[in-house]
Amino acid sequence: MTQLTTNVTTRAPKYVNIDFDKNTVYISGITAMIESDDKQILANMGDTNLTLCGEKLEIISLDTAGNLCTVSGRVNSLKYSKGAKKQSLIKRIFK
Repeated sequence: MTQLTTNVTTRAPKYVNIDFDKNTVYISGITAMIESDDKQILANMGDTNLTLCGEKLEIISLDTAGNLCTVSGRVNSLKYSKGAKKQSLIKRIFK
């Protein structure tokens, strides 16, 4: 099992842990789930968004009160981004 830890800047400092093994990812620090499908999961972590890209992704459990999420499937990449609201397709095209 591999673990990544990063500090998320919110009102009170907190740590985010990402543990993963062959087909399961365990994430602490999730405050909200923005969207998900079988190829991508977008989650909010305070002022940061986390995007998981892969194949056959499925949210096994989500506990926003405890800030925990479990995802199964093959994860190809993890990406952090500034926590901005998702723009509509029209706004992205005419940007």
